Amino acid sequence: MDKREAVRVPVRVRAQCRCSGIVIDGLVEDVSRSGLFLSAPKVIEPGTCAEIELVLPGEETLYLVVEVVRIERRVEGVGMGVKFTEQPERSRSLANFIMRQHQTSR
Repeated sequence: MDKREAVRVPVRVRAQCRCSGIVIDGLVEDVSRSGLFLSAPKVIEPGTCAEIELVLPGEETLYLVVEVVRIERRVEGVGMGVKFTEQPERSRSLANFIMRQHQTSR
């Protein structure tokens, strides 16, 4: 059973995750209004708070405060699921991006 509170939409967007002086470049694989999944060469332990800089095509750059909720190890690498701990300041930009991606992924 899926415990997610919002539908996730597949995307391919570059992002940077920052935590305690560590900067991790990654690729956002899916996003929703409550969180996202970041595929990256390194991960941060679950329960850790971080900031993700997300450059949305056609929108402005978002700075999202997140908490790592899970780590996934896959054949193609590793990644982390994060939830937004604060409502994004420009949630309209995020909502518009998600809606556009959802329409194109159908």
